[in-house]
Amino acid sequence: MRSYCKAYHLRDLRQFPDWQPQVRDTLPTLADDSIVYLWDDFTVAASPIQRDQVLFADVTPQWQAFCTETLHFAIPDDVRPLVTTASETPAQ
Repeated sequence: MRSYCKAYHLRDLRQFPDWQPQVRDTLPTLADDSIVYLWDDFTVAASPIQRDQVLFADVTPQWQAFCTETLHFAIPDDVRPLVTTASETPAQ
């Protein structure tokens, strides 16, 4: 389950050498200055709300390194305790 995202300009994500967005008829056409959302599971979506608008889901170690090293993507320390990431199991 994705529970944290950060907004970026699409042009910044397109700097990744292997950037190949998913092509679907339901996705909007986006310009370089469009705002997109990088989620805690390292997928990219066109919307922070609609989970079906995934633009990029090829999560590789290289992509994760690009996000953390180049984009400086990280869940802020003050938010981390509130976030349930995909690798954690929610309490029942």
